[in-house]
Amino acid sequence: MSRAARLAPWLAAAAGLAFSLAAFHPGYLTYDSALQWLQARHGEYSDIHPPAMAMLWRQFDRLGLGPGAMLAWHALLYWGGLALLFAALPLKPWLRALAVLLVGLWPASLGLLPHIWKDIPTAAGFVIALALLRWDCERPHPGWRLGALAALLFACLMRHNAIAGAAPLLLWLVWREFRLQRPQQPTHWPTLALLTLGLAISLQALALLPARADSVRRVTAPWSVVALWDMAAVSPHEQRLVFPDGFADPTLSLDELREDFWPSANAPVFYREKLFHSFDRDYDDAQVAALRHAWLRLPLDYPRAYFGHRARLLWLLFGGDQAAVADHLVLQPGITPMGDNPPLEPNRSALNRWLQARLDALIDTPFFAGWLYLLAVLALAAVAWRRRRDDLPATLALAAAASAVAYVLPLAVLSGSAEFRYLNWLVLAALLLPFLLWPSTKPWARWTLRPGVRRSE
Repeated sequence: MSRAARLAPWLAAAAGLAFSLAAFHPGYLTYDSALQWLQARHGEYSDIHPPAMAMLWRQFDRLGLGPGAMLAWHALLYWGGLALLFAALPLKPWLRALAVLLVGLWPASLGLLPHIWKDIPTAAGFVIALALLRWDCERPHPGWRLGALAALLFACLMRHNAIAGAAPLLLWLVWREFRLQRPQQPTHWPTLALLTLGLAISLQALALLPARADSVRRVTAPWSVVALWDMAAVSPHEQRLVFPDGFADPTLSLDELREDFWPSANAPVFYREKLFHSFDRDYDDAQVAALRHAWLRLPLDYPRAYFGHRARLLWLLFGGDQAAVADHLVLQPGITPMGDNPPLEPNRSALNRWLQARLDALIDTPFFAGWLYLLAVLALAAVAWRRRRDDLPATLALAAAASAVAYVLPLAVLSGSAEFRYLNWLVLAALLLPFLLWPSTKPWARWTLRPGVRRSE
């Protein structure tokens, strides 16, 4: 292959990176982004968000680079991950370049990119891990697999729940190592599962290390905002407040709760400051135990109200009723001021105005309907399953599909809003899977999974 052919996906990614920065620099700062910037500037963090991102941001800020550097970093990970993946695929050079631009400029993924959210580097970490494992399918080497492990660790450093998405890829990595080291032996899945569990626990333990720094404030029950919101959803159905003693102001009424409650987001129910979550005040051990007990009892004591509330949230999150979800839960262009953060001049270029207007116009269209991406991932997983016995890349595609689904599964009980950014990895997986399943014309790229047989000719 010529040098130009090898560079095709990288040149396309470079063009995409330049376009993204021209259109969006210095990026969009929502409440979460502004809070992390504030923490980065002062060097004082909390573990509500994994502090690793704010700690990295602090290094950029010390150089006087500000939020624009974080946007550039996220965009570099995003476009670089796509180039690395498509460079490994058996496609013609022009198709590699086109695929990079198609996925990278897809409205649902491009629209999220300028927001300085931890969801962006998390998804990029998954893409980079997937790319390195795909390279390992072509040219087996421990370096690819160790690199993929590092990329998965990076994803876990960015989001608390990333380990759920990492687990299927870790299982594939462990299985791959076993097949390479012991090709004559049959696969013993219980052993591989135990090894994967140990690896996942180790990875998560490493990802939690930054939160143990002295500069990080430990929040006693970061899940309290979800627990109290779930109780706020159940209370009107039961015609009484179901909060444990001490977690709601005595003056809070059902009418106020009904007025404040949004089925798509938990934040509004706290605006009156009559529900007491642990972000603003520390709980003692008895309070943590009382709230946890009451939360875990909700599906048992009030199953109809609880599961109805959770089903409604999933329906909204996956785009079942896009008109019922506020646009700012999908895209949030703008810059939120907070504390003593310096004023930030937004991108007012003609390119930004033109592009953002078109992205905003697509919010209530199928481009931002999560259920379509979920169905696509499940359908492509079925294709990968049928090809799993004699096509190594198909097994990786199956692991990627499982990763995307596993990443969103906990949202059924843990999500506190229907924000589209939670589906970022699912969207990218749906776009990448067709290319991962692209038929290979190279015999050495198709490996059987039966013990003792290394290649199928």
